[in-house]
Amino acid sequence: MPIRQRFDRVLLGAAVLQVAVGLALLASASWVVARERYGLPESYFFTWQAATAVVGLGVLVVCMHLRSELLIEPRLARIGLGASWLLLAAAFAMPKVANTHRWLSIGGISVQPSVLARLAITLFAAIELTAAAREGWTWRRPALLGGISFFTAGLIILEPDLGSAALLLIIVAAMAFVAGIPLRMLAIPAAASVVALIGAILSSPYRLERVRAFLDPAAGTAAGWQSYQSLVALGSGGLMGRGYGAGLQKLFFLPEPHTDFIFAITGEELGLVGVLLLVGLASVIVWRGLRVAFRLPSPGRSLLAFGLAIGFAAQSLIHMVVCLAMLPPKGIPLPLVSYGKTDLVVSLMAVGLLLNLSREVAS
Repeated sequence: MPIRQRFDRVLLGAAVLQVAVGLALLASASWVVARERYGLPESYFFTWQAATAVVGLGVLVVCMHLRSELLIEPRLARIGLGASWLLLAAAFAMPKVANTHRWLSIGGISVQPSVLARLAITLFAAIELTAAAREGWTWRRPALLGGISFFTAGLIILEPDLGSAALLLIIVAAMAFVAGIPLRMLAIPAAASVVALIGAILSSPYRLERVRAFLDPAAGTAAGWQSYQSLVALGSGGLMGRGYGAGLQKLFFLPEPHTDFIFAITGEELGLVGVLLLVGLASVIVWRGLRVAFRLPSPGRSLLAFGLAIGFAAQSLIHMVVCLAMLPPKGIPLPLVSYGKTDLVVSLMAVGLLLNLSREVAS
């Protein structure tokens, strides 16, 4: 059956619209931080994000037109995974930024290797899980995938970035479950993940503080303050919000209004209407991605599309529930909206891959 040279226009439109809305929200949320905290022009973060969006949309177009066979090519997946490990390791040789090794400076431009590693793992998992299902679910491939996933997550935890590591493992687990892995094979890594999560929290004072603040919001900790102010922002917006640009929580009540808490700033300035707009756009992207996944005839491409869509969904959901104080602060950006050059480009790359795969099912 020939591939139709039509892409999912609804998916493309929703992604482009979310980027445009994100730029507008970022312009409002970031100007105080840029001027008062960093002594930069008020438009600094907006300008960089807009320039990155242009690059990201170019990457999206390239990904749309790749030969679909390349998306599930094992050698390319292994090369991408190895490259992501090198970047993660190289970040530890860089000076700390915000007391972490999450960023790697290349030619004066910061790159976040954990975001690239998440995409690389998604591609690798789609190939390995498809092969494992075809071979009858012997232990070899699931064990290999589990080991590689935990190794990659471990490198990310050492940065430290527990939220990104957890997101990576959630994506792999969801893909394995949908691929039909026997539950007995999933039980061991699931238990190991819980043990590792508890160990990572107990071994880190600031993580433990965040959990305590989540369990006891009245404790008066810094993490509890962030969650409280996020709720204040969302609650004070009402139906229509205070008005675009008129938010108060970005005036250093919320520490990262342009990244970790941009959903809360949206609620304050645009109210329930703005919140529903972001939720609606993210839902459309996920819906169209899952639609592609469940309609593709190829198991490998179908699983890849599912992983890309569920990754976007999980990241969006974690960001939103953190802003609603339903999880401790994680530092997870809202895809296509929060400031973050690497995350924006990789998110648009993922959308481009979904659009590529949609050629086989577009109607």
